[in-house]
Amino acid sequence: INLYWEENLFKILAILVTVISIFCGNAFSQDAENIIKYRKNIMKSIGNHISVIALNLKGKVDISSDILPHSKALHITLAAMDINKTFPEGTSNNSGMKTTALPKIWEKKELFIDKMQESINKAKDLVLAAEENDKKIIAKALGALGKSCGNCHNEFREKKN
Repeated sequence: INLYWEENLFKILAILVTVISIFCGNAFSQDAENIIKYRKNIMKSIGNHISVIALNLKGKVDISSDILPHSKALHITLAAMDINKTFPEGTSNNSGMKTTALPKIWEKKELFIDKMQESINKAKDLVLAAEENDKKIIAKALGALGKSCGNCHNEFREKKN
């Protein structure tokens, strides 16, 4: 009986490792899909806050009291994002999942983090501008934030067709 186990131990271990890797791989895939959905929702919320502020600045609506809270929410949303958890490796557009995140995010991770930090700083500047309640200053700060977001998207997001 010992000889049987010795001869088949490698086969048994190989089968066990294969089964575990299938289940773990599938779990990562599901987690990756949910993480991509999660980060898309974060980006949508950032865009929605920007839209609310822009609609006020353009005079499409006159609910100026919303500018400051949406500026704060925008800053909090950006600042609270955990880059490593929100953008884990294996969640780029070449991962087989529906995302526009380019592999450059992980190839140039420090640059990506710097660009994200720049957007956080610009969002903080927007809050300070909104606290002054001067639409010209707010518009300038919003434009700077938009430029910062655009710079990151141009570098790290797949171009829209």
